[in-house]
Amino acid sequence: MKRFIGLLVLTLFAGNTFAQDISQGNVPAVVLNAFQVKFSSATDVKWKLGKGNYQIDFEVNNKDNELIMSDRGIILQHLQDLYVSEIPKVVLETIKSKVIFFDVSDAERIEGASKISYKIKLEINDKNHEFLIDETGNLLKYTKELKDREVPSAIAALIKTKYGDLDLDDAMFKEENAKVTYILKGEINDMEHVFKFDDKANILKHEKDLRNSEVPILVMNSVKTAYNGYEIRDADLTEEGGKVIYTLQMRKSNEKIYVIFSSEGKILEVRKG
Repeated sequence: MKRFIGLLVLTLFAGNTFAQDISQGNVPAVVLNAFQVKFSSATDVKWKLGKGNYQIDFEVNNKDNELIMSDRGIILQHLQDLYVSEIPKVVLETIKSKVIFFDVSDAERIEGASKISYKIKLEINDKNHEFLIDETGNLLKYTKELKDREVPSAIAALIKTKYGDLDLDDAMFKEENAKVTYILKGEINDMEHVFKFDDKANILKHEKDLRNSEVPILVMNSVKTAYNGYEIRDADLTEEGGKVIYTLQMRKSNEKIYVIFSSEGKILEVRKG
């Protein structure tokens, strides 16, 4: 699967993933003035524009900051690097309820929508752990990388029985809103798979890379009818909630498109590459 949908990616500023660099001279006065009033001592300022909002990367007292502002100069989110000594005690106590011995590798304070939270990253036995905790100590999200032996046996057995032997690349545990999920990524018969399970070993989502020969005939018939002359460059299957869809990346000359089909060959969505 050449394009994983992103189950293993945790991003706080996902909405500005495709922001473009801009010069400060192209920033509206209302945005620039609001920033300079709030952060008059900012240095090494860099501006980006994405989806109508402005992302500003800068330093204050040698600490990295990232800011998202609207086109009216309103602060939507502020992320600031912290020293370990600046992490609130209540946040550290929540971490200690999950792991006893740890060293903090990165700490950030996140302020947005009148809420404050802390993102803390740890490394324990060469595996990454990440916490998102609010200012009162409530655990919002906890993710950790797993060793092969830490994958629940019921999950490993189900995959082997239903799909085959999984050559595991990555495994992750996630706890969010008091719900636990497991995310596994690896290869079966040289084809890439991503599985998402709940803590009862129920499959919530399965993504699989397909050979062109594995694309159902109904989907292929739809391709021949609607996209004659296009070459299939990649094919993926997604199972979720009892439904199966197929995503095909296709190319014709310099045009690249992604088309999502139902298992009956109905076109559900078309996106340009």
